[in-house]
Amino acid sequence: MFSFFKSSFNKIKKALSKTRHIFSDKLRSLFGKPINEETLEELERILFEADVGSHCALSFTQNIQAFAKKTPNATTDQFLEEMKTYARDILFSPLEPSPQSQDSPHVILVVGVNGSGKTTTCAKLAKHFQSQGKKVLLAAGDTFRAAAIEQLTIWAERLNIDIVKSSPGGDPAAVIFDAITSAKAKGIDIVIADTA
Repeated sequence: MFSFFKSSFNKIKKALSKTRHIFSDKLRSLFGKPINEETLEELERILFEADVGSHCALSFTQNIQAFAKKTPNATTDQFLEEMKTYARDILFSPLEPSPQSQDSPHVILVVGVNGSGKTTTCAKLAKHFQSQGKKVLLAAGDTFRAAAIEQLTIWAERLNIDIVKSSPGGDPAAVIFDAITSAKAKGIDIVIADTA
């Protein structure tokens, strides 16, 4: 059985390695050209296609534009190193507290691709806000995956937090609407909604 997991892991590792090399090759090729409006647009497109998000892609592009102005004779390796440094700065910068609005409840929709850890992230966020003294309610909006509803229910029980859910295949929007309605009635501070 261990060999099955090891071979599966190796396949995933190989696929990710191939993706990383393609991404790296595109950046290396791009930074071999003069940095101008055209190459900056291409950089933004490459980053956008790599699913870093539009805000992050724009931020990286602006950083490279500033770096190119400051270091006009930079080499390809220096541009790549600047990309790595900027990524580290983003990843290790302290998180700013989320803005507090007067509207209650504060609703957090957790979105992402299947298998990315959305349901577990909901539980982690719930624990985080609970430790800050906030009243939290979970909404099992991933009604397409029965295991997600069960998993979130287990986390809600462990954390002693209310949960709003429906049967598998139910309307996810209705679940989230019911969760917000319930949170308003109970004076809940934060609704964390799992999604499909």
